[in-house]
Amino acid sequence: MTRTLLVVLGLLAAGCAPTHRTVRVPPGDGPLVAVYKAAIDDGSGVVRRAKLALWAQRPDRLHAELMGPMGGVNFVLDSGGGQTCVVDVAAATAYAGPDGVGAIGALVGVRVSVADAVAALLSGVAPPGLLVARDGSADGELPATIRIADEARSIVLQRLRFERGTGDPRTLGTGVPPPKLAVRPLEGVVPAPGEAR
Repeated sequence: MTRTLLVVLGLLAAGCAPTHRTVRVPPGDGPLVAVYKAAIDDGSGVVRRAKLALWAQRPDRLHAELMGPMGGVNFVLDSGGGQTCVVDVAAATAYAGPDGVGAIGALVGVRVSVADAVAALLSGVAPPGLLVARDGSADGELPATIRIADEARSIVLQRLRFERGTGDPRTLGTGVPPPKLAVRPLEGVVPAPGEAR
């Protein structure tokens, strides 16, 4: 009886143990994109929830699509070769110019250049003045989780899944504005102090 009870308890314990899901990488040739659940803390204690689709390649190529919690792309950031373009989808306007800390700062509150963001994402390297905690992936791969903090402001990403993008990956991470959109200077995407994006 005791032996049977121990076996049953062992099976129950094994059934309740956390399982480690294998990360499924979808087949195909398109660019590998990670979709994240994002928590953006503006430093005042207000946390915005969003989703973020992300593709990155060293040293400074980045393509990110910021979506509301229910879906729908609000902003697209595309950067590479020292140039950055942010598309405000609702306004059908592209903001373009040399990379700096303003574009990512305007979208997620953490002031970091694209090259530093790529280094943090792919290797966990913390740029001066920022804290980076990265987990769950090998060097050179998009992480399972990452937190990047700029004093009280932070963004936390938790990977939901991988997807395959469509089209040629050479069109990502260029910093070139899409055709037929109004183009304004990149500085224009930076919200005024206290203004929420």
